[in-house]
Amino acid sequence: MFLGILERRLLFQPQPVTDALPTDMGMEFYETWCESEPGHRLQCWFVPGDRRTDLTWMWFGGAGGNLSLRVGEFAAVRKHTGANIFGFDYGGFGNSRGRATVRSTAADARAALAHLEKNYGAEPGNTLFMGVSMGAAVAIRLASETFSPLGMALVAPFASLRDMGRLAYPRLTWSGRLVGDRYNSVKLVDRIDCPLLILHGTDDEVVPFSQGTKLLDAAREPKQLVAIDTAGHMNVGDFPEFWEGVCGWMDQVVGSDTSQAMTAQR
Repeated sequence: MFLGILERRLLFQPQPVTDALPTDMGMEFYETWCESEPGHRLQCWFVPGDRRTDLTWMWFGGAGGNLSLRVGEFAAVRKHTGANIFGFDYGGFGNSRGRATVRSTAADARAALAHLEKNYGAEPGNTLFMGVSMGAAVAIRLASETFSPLGMALVAPFASLRDMGRLAYPRLTWSGRLVGDRYNSVKLVDRIDCPLLILHGTDDEVVPFSQGTKLLDAAREPKQLVAIDTAGHMNVGDFPEFWEGVCGWMDQVVGSDTSQAMTAQR
């Protein structure tokens, strides 16, 4: 029970659903539902790309929000990369049924990946993962248990939940020891055999920049870190350096021309 309380306090912060839809940003989308573990029915959105429809970003959201609050983020990804975007809400987030735990988010991610493959034809060779904060831990675990995608981009990731417990709630978590082995990304990341990109603000007030570098050090090559000077946790995607990093890396991974397309849009 105590560990469950810690999970909810440290991690899961679902927020109220708004009426925002991708169509508000001029994007066509498809809404489907997938069944995860018992009691978990997940809301999924698929936004077709406009330039790289052969590629799909699978989006792993962070500890807060829901699909309706990520419309602007999806629009930015589509604008800069031109690829398809597939997003899903964990159980208990948005309109998805269930209740999020460390264990259930892993099950939800597996179910969402299977749904993406079955319903939209995405395959490992044309799928990119993008994990944001806590979502980075979910993405790493999924890749370590199933297959490595074409590439993985992680935004403000933490190395382990134990580290975050020690940093944020040292007394409550007994310097992180009570958290156990939950979301131990630094232990799993070297099992992932694909190009890795980490984007992290140097002034991140939630997940310290040092967590991103620690995770990078444990990962296999090829790997890359984009340090975004003065960026915090919530505004890191507002910096041009963020998208320059994403598009430059994507050019290397998939041989696309996203960086030139981004320049042309300015």
